[in-house]
Amino acid sequence: MVSFVVSPMKLVSLGVMLIGTILSVSSEELVGVWLGLELNLYGFLVIMNPDGHYSPEPCVKYFVVQSTGSILMLVGFVSLMEQHVVSGLVMSTAGTVLKSGVFPLHSWVPSIIKNSSWLASGLMLTWQKVAPLVFLSMILPSKSLWVVIVSMAGIGAVGGLNQNSVRVMSAYSSFVHTSWMLLGLTWSSVVFVGYFAVYSLSVGLFFYGCSLMNKMSMGSQLSSAASGMGLLMLMGMPPFLGFLAKVLVFLMSGSPVIVACIMGSVISLKFYIDFFYSMVMKSLVDKNKVEVKAIWSLVIYMNIMGGALILVSFI
Repeated sequence: MVSFVVSPMKLVSLGVMLIGTILSVSSEELVGVWLGLELNLYGFLVIMNPDGHYSPEPCVKYFVVQSTGSILMLVGFVSLMEQHVVSGLVMSTAGTVLKSGVFPLHSWVPSIIKNSSWLASGLMLTWQKVAPLVFLSMILPSKSLWVVIVSMAGIGAVGGLNQNSVRVMSAYSSFVHTSWMLLGLTWSSVVFVGYFAVYSLSVGLFFYGCSLMNKMSMGSQLSSAASGMGLLMLMGMPPFLGFLAKVLVFLMSGSPVIVACIMGSVISLKFYIDFFYSMVMKSLVDKNKVEVKAIWSLVIYMNIMGGALILVSFI
């Protein structure tokens, strides 16, 4: 029996974080975009260390990085309002790239993810990327965006090969998935939302299973099933939803950049499979195999049904 205790401070912070992202994405004014990102930042800082139990180092690093990005964006926005177009675009782009953690200002992501909690890491790799990526796709020229996509796919695939930390591996994995999301975002916002939803679900299940592995009161079946399902979805293996999300981006994209995304995903299969066999498969070998089979059957059924619903919605 697991009891979940959510403090009012966490709920308020989550609300502020969600409102900030929605405001930033939906705003038509530059000031609204900046204000939404700031609200999102302040809400997320509380989520990173709500009770003071975790090391303050990742929280401080994240604050410094995001504050620097916010200053650059604000200076760029002011420059644009003053009709200094070139300098304004350069500063705005630099600040957005830094806040979103994409190439070439991506090196801060693994170090912060490594020492953060599972919840903070999961949110940092998913929800915190939404507003910066959407704004980045609007202000960055197409050719520059192709360079970012190819670089992210290559860095994520190669960088995760020799990682022993699950969080760091997930950070490099997010680089590969970010390249897919950016590519989908350039062609269709619907495809981006679909891919982001599947990716967020995958990361959430994977991190939830990993967090359960550290609790002695939990059986290995639930943690293994959650981690395994999350991993298979992150891999993009059929018939799981991660495969369908990549197929949708592939069908919608008319750019040769998709080759780099595919190569990045293929290379990243190596560290996915290593982790799958080293942690998940070992814990599945126990006496109560009936429960494990039932959980995995339900997992596969849910993915197939979810994939069918997504396909029907696009027909």
